[in-house]
Amino acid sequence: MMARPASVARASWVIWTLVVVATAVTVLAVVRDDDLVAAWAGGQGRSVDDTRVPPSFTPVVVVLYVVISVLLLVLLAFLRGGHNWARHCIAAGAALAAFSVLSGLRTDPPVEFAVAAIVIVVLAAILLVLLYLPTTNAYVGKIARPSRAS
Repeated sequence: MMARPASVARASWVIWTLVVVATAVTVLAVVRDDDLVAAWAGGQGRSVDDTRVPPSFTPVVVVLYVVISVLLLVLLAFLRGGHNWARHCIAAGAALAAFSVLSGLRTDPPVEFAVAAIVIVVLAAILLVLLYLPTTNAYVGKIARPSRAS
């Protein structure tokens, strides 16, 4: 069995950091839900006789957090086991997360969310680099194609 390279260990730390940042953003989104709704509405005021109920981001954010975090942590276990497909799935998830948070910036969210979005994009970029370093390639390649002596 090949020893796990430092790039995989670092990728693990980046994934855990992403989960921690996502936890903070989720809590922040629940607490600042009204501010997010106001930013999403574009600052348009509501008249007194408006009977529409404003949307809430809380259920969406909580479900998204649970699904993405659990998925990343399960895929991390497979990556640490040397499964190449898990590496590609994590990379796709990181790219999708970066794209999603960048698209959310167009609504001009509160500053805390903009800072968190930048942190998430940077972490996703670091993760993508770590996932495709030569040492990671060799690790998942060796596990995927064991030698004939095994």
